[in-house]
Amino acid sequence: MSDVEELTPALFEHAKRLYEEMHKRSNREEVEDLDDPSGYRQVDVYIGHLTRLFAELQIANPYYTKIMAALKAQGCIEQLRRGGGSATSKWLLKFPPEEETFRQILERKRAPKGKTHQLEQRTHDLMRLSQSLQDDIERLEMRLQVVERKLEAAK
Repeated sequence: MSDVEELTPALFEHAKRLYEEMHKRSNREEVEDLDDPSGYRQVDVYIGHLTRLFAELQIANPYYTKIMAALKAQGCIEQLRRGGGSATSKWLLKFPPEEETFRQILERKRAPKGKTHQLEQRTHDLMRLSQSLQDDIERLEMRLQVVERKLEAAK
């Protein structure tokens, strides 16, 4: 059994408990969504101190980075505001973690770091960035169309 196979169940269970607790403590907020006919959608947002939440759930601090990186990489959460000191962080909660995807993320992070792998990873990262930029451009174009329609209607 590999280190990943041994660690994943424990890390995944911690990540799952963390997400569930964040969700329990979250609030519903309305955000702009041009894909929705109303122009808005309801989302779950957690506001708080994650380090304190880790302590409350008795999850060891060394797990913080691995768990948060895996939740972000899986797309379960998105940081809306960085906390620190007395300031709280703000997180958009999208969906609970899935064990298989969680395992794949941990395995990918432990993969060999040869030159070929590094180039493959950079290519993958650039493709993901490119897609993200394309998505952003499409959203901006849609917003521009909405603004143009509003301007036309105001004339």
